[in-house]
Amino acid sequence: MKSIHYNLRLLLETKKDLIEVEQLLDLVFTPRRKLLSSYQLRSSANKVNKLSYVIKDSSDSVVGSIRFWNIKIDRHNSRGLLLGPLAIHPIYQSEGLGERLILNCIEKASADNWNWVILVGDISYYSKFGFSKTLTHGISLGDGHDDERLLGLDINESFLNEAKGILIKTK
Repeated sequence: MKSIHYNLRLLLETKKDLIEVEQLLDLVFTPRRKLLSSYQLRSSANKVNKLSYVIKDSSDSVVGSIRFWNIKIDRHNSRGLLLGPLAIHPIYQSEGLGERLILNCIEKASADNWNWVILVGDISYYSKFGFSKTLTHGISLGDGHDDERLLGLDINESFLNEAKGILIKTK
């Protein structure tokens, strides 16, 4: 982060942050974001609270958010995560906050022995963290959804390269 932002704090998301996080997500992605195919894999029951973080400014406002969801590939036993959404308030974008959130969470997911992470996003941004389209060639969101932007990252094992199936949410 640039030095002008050293008053920003990286914190676990709490229930008190819910409204502000939802407002940030609506600002960055619009309320129609909930119609996206990746939202079928998200519910309060499979949110991984230990990996869901916010960044707050000096006035205690949420200016960044990242969430993770417990998912699996049908017929496979492994510990998988869905990353997203990742949102940074427009006035803080291009300051490295998204990178800080992603790197923090991947490190923590590795320490917690998660096997892999999948997301729906732009390869031009996420490739710098090791995400790849080739790792998701046999994986689908199911129900005829467009899998073009599906990206994967193996964390603790080489699993995704051999995996085939449909993503489903777990508890």
